[in-house]
Amino acid sequence: MTQASKPTPFAGKRLLVADDQIIVRQIVSAIGEKLGFGTIDTAQDGDEALLMMRKQAYDVVIADWNMQPMTGFELLRIVRADKDLAATKFLIMTARTDKDAVVAAKSAGVDGYMLKPFSPQALRDKILATAS
Repeated sequence: MTQASKPTPFAGKRLLVADDQIIVRQIVSAIGEKLGFGTIDTAQDGDEALLMMRKQAYDVVIADWNMQPMTGFELLRIVRADKDLAATKFLIMTARTDKDAVVAAKSAGVDGYMLKPFSPQALRDKILATAS
């Protein structure tokens, strides 16, 4: 079986990328494509992401912590409190390295925590570890 035809753990699955920086959305989306996600949608903030999640089920959400008007952390808390969304795999990206941020994200139920800036390989590995 060749590499191109090898099934991935994300074949046919839906990914939502929420970040206020278009370049980050593009990079994460490209990595999602290489991992074989069937559908990849993007949102520029937590509000838009939540609206999309309420219209369409996603298998994995990757969100930036620091967005306005709704942060990725606030989105995570809303998702975990909503019985229809709570099982969604959630990876948060942030430049915050303080212990309090990591503890808060873990306490809120995050599945994975990715520090920015990151290499494409590091993000790929984190998505595989978090969501497969």
